Amino acid sequence: MNNYLHLLLFSFLVSHTVFAEPKAPAELHISTPVWPGFTNADSSGAYADLFRFIYQKEQTQLVWHFSNYSRAIALVQQGKYHMVPGLSAYKSPRQHNALVLSEQPFDTDLIVAIYNPSHTTTPELTKLQHYKLAWDLAYDLHLVLGLTEKGYEVPDIKQGLELVKNRRVDIYLAEKSELLQYLQGETPIKLQPLLYKELLRDPIYLAFADNEAGLAFKTIWDQRFNELYKTGQLKTFYRRYPQLTLPRPD
Repeated sequence: MNNYLHLLLFSFLVSHTVFAEPKAPAELHISTPVWPGFTNADSSGAYADLFRFIYQKEQTQLVWHFSNYSRAIALVQQGKYHMVPGLSAYKSPRQHNALVLSEQPFDTDLIVAIYNPSHTTTPELTKLQHYKLAWDLAYDLHLVLGLTEKGYEVPDIKQGLELVKNRRVDIYLAEKSELLQYLQGETPIKLQPLLYKELLRDPIYLAFADNEAGLAFKTIWDQRFNELYKTGQLKTFYRRYPQLTLPRPD
């Protein structure tokens, strides 16, 4: 009788183990603009693939929330979502409040100055303060470039280029990969008569909400990023995406 009860108990435990529902994946809510080629509206792109690559072993489901960059940052600061990509390490009270950056940068922005050579001399990094500047909303490039004043903020690359062409500003500052993705989009756009000049490289980070869930996703990211870098798998991944630059972890 005793053996029979043990057999029943064993059968019960085995059956419940076999038929137990798998653990639901954790949801990582990502707040981001639509950056063509990086975070596309259909959840594809270089950043999207990188995030899936980093979190794939952690049973994490990526949930996307698209908005303009300023709002994307604010929603993570408010704790409504977990992560926003693309922040510089330069201190900005507006950007970094209630956010915690990843330990290592995950990409590098190459900042370029777009200008009309008929009206503006070739821009020099040390002389930018003498020009009327514009850049995308919430990018805070004055901190990256060491300028004392902010430039005029625009919602997108299209308006930035139009301001230069219409002589409303002297220079529009943009990230080179974003600019090239825009120019080579579904309807290719010519930059002429404008030119661009490369100014400097700025390492960029992921920013996580400064709360329990955000910090948990940050811990996973930091551990996996370093692990995959050491094994060489991260370098192999980045080779498939020419728009990405893998910074060397400290």
